[in-house]
Amino acid sequence: MALQRPGFEVELRPVASLRPHEDVIPSHVEELAEDCLRDGVQKDPVLIDGRTGSVLDGMHRIAAFRRLGLERAVCCSFDYASDSIVLKRWARVYSGPGRDELMRAVAEAGVDSKTTAGAALGELERKGAGVAAISGEGAQVPAGRPGLGWAFSVVRRLDGECEAKGWTRRFVHEADLQEELGAGEVALLVERLSKGDVLSAAAGGSPFPCKTSMHLVDPRPVRVNFPIKELNGRTDEPLRRLLSAEARILPPGSVYEGRRYKERLALLNPA
Repeated sequence: MALQRPGFEVELRPVASLRPHEDVIPSHVEELAEDCLRDGVQKDPVLIDGRTGSVLDGMHRIAAFRRLGLERAVCCSFDYASDSIVLKRWARVYSGPGRDELMRAVAEAGVDSKTTAGAALGELERKGAGVAAISGEGAQVPAGRPGLGWAFSVVRRLDGECEAKGWTRRFVHEADLQEELGAGEVALLVERLSKGDVLSAAAGGSPFPCKTSMHLVDPRPVRVNFPIKELNGRTDEPLRRLLSAEARILPPGSVYEGRRYKERLALLNPA
C-alpha cells in the first residue's frame, strides 16, 4: 500500500530492496539502533527514489534496521528526476594539529597544487579537479583531472588519518563553507555531483564516502514515529492511521532534532 502526498508517496518497503549510495559511520548506526530500541519507533522516514529504491536520505537508518533485523521501513518515495529534489554536497572540515600540518597531509595524498579558494571552487564546478582542500589562506588541488573515484580515495585516506591522529571532523553545507570555516581549519570538498552519480553508486554497490551528498527536498518529510513492532508485521493499517492526519509544515530555517534545515519541513505525525 502506498499513500499519496503532494510530491511523494508514503509506503512500507522491504529493507532488503533499498539501495544506499553512501557508506555509514558505524558509531552513528549503533546510536540509531539504540534509539530505535529505547523509543520503540522509526522516528523519521527514509527518502528514496521510487523507481530504483536508491536511498537519498536515511543510509544510517537502513543500516540500523538491518542490524536490528527489521524487515520493512517507512519510506517516502520521490521522482528523483524532479526539480523539487536538489543535489548538493557536504564539505568535510578538519581541525586539530594546525593548518600547515593538515595541508601537508592533503599534499601527501596527491592534492598538492597551490591555488586560491575561488579558483579551486571553479575547478570543482567544471569537474576539473576531483577534490580540493580549502583553508582561510588558500587552497590545493591535484594536478590533472583525476576524477571522482580518485577523489573518493583521497577523502577516505584523510578520514582515516583524522581518526588515527585524533583530529576533529565535522560536516558543513557547501553553501555555508566560507562563512563557517574557522582559522586553522581545512575543508575537503569533492567536485559537483550528478544524480546519475548517485544512482550509479546505489546500483553498482560502489558507495560514496559517508556524508558526501546532500539532498534538499521541499517540503522535507520528517517525524513518522512509526512503531518498530509493526515493521515486521503484515498489515498496513498502522500506516493508514499515521497518514490520516494532515502534516504540519514548518518554515525554512526551522530546527528539528538539533539540526537547522534550509527547506520547509513536513511533520507527517504532528502529534
